[in-house]
Amino acid sequence: MVDALEEARRILVDGGVLVDARPDSRVSARVRARSATGRVIGTIGSQRPTKSDDTHSDHAVADVLRRGLFTSRRRGRLWHAIPFEDAGELQDYLDDHLRFSHRVRWRVPRAARAGRLFVERAVRFEVLERR
Repeated sequence: MVDALEEARRILVDGGVLVDARPDSRVSARVRARSATGRVIGTIGSQRPTKSDDTHSDHAVADVLRRGLFTSRRRGRLWHAIPFEDAGELQDYLDDHLRFSHRVRWRVPRAARAGRLFVERAVRFEVLERR
């Protein structure tokens, strides 16, 4: 990823901005009932290789900042929701997912999982300015 950041810097004008945004495996995704703001009824972690990849990405961003190639203007975390008709559809999604664990850690009994579900996923971002 350092190579990609160096290449992005090369094509940006001085003061140009790059937004680094990627899924955040530091926190578990939340499974919410009925709406994107509903009660949290479960969590989904990230697969181990994904956490390793994310750690390498974190180090790459830190490296280009330390070397003075970019200045960080803003960083944070935002959340977005992915809707599912029911727990079966969510499980089908997880079975093929490369980032998420394939199992939900449910906080409620099976009967309370009926109906529409939303997976609320964290995204880390950093606004980098070329120096």
